[in-house]
Amino acid sequence: MEKVDATITDAKICKISDLWERKPKGLQFNDTDALIITAKTEDEKTIKETFYFCLKPDGTFNVDTVSRNGSHVRRQKLADFLKHYKMTDTIKGYKISEDVEKWKGKSVKVVPYKDSGYIHVP
Repeated sequence: MEKVDATITDAKICKISDLWERKPKGLQFNDTDALIITAKTEDEKTIKETFYFCLKPDGTFNVDTVSRNGSHVRRQKLADFLKHYKMTDTIKGYKISEDVEKWKGKSVKVVPYKDSGYIHVP
């Protein structure tokens, strides 16, 4: 798949309970928050990516979970995103809630697919 450059136009953290009345299948009890990133390509295609995790009261999150289920994989993908696009060098202690607004204007690689696509996270 071809990767193209895009720019983050919006990034926000929402409670999953604000997005849906009932959690979608596959999300676990410890997936309580969603990081929604919107990126726009040069040809004006908009791509949204959602990362699920559990935001701690101090604004950080843990990659490790009690169980090694889908929650751990989702959090690892978020950690890989943050490191790959140089949002932070270290995940431990990174206050994602404080920096999320600073991501607007940063470049990312996206893979367009039909009417949507996804952000490339190696």
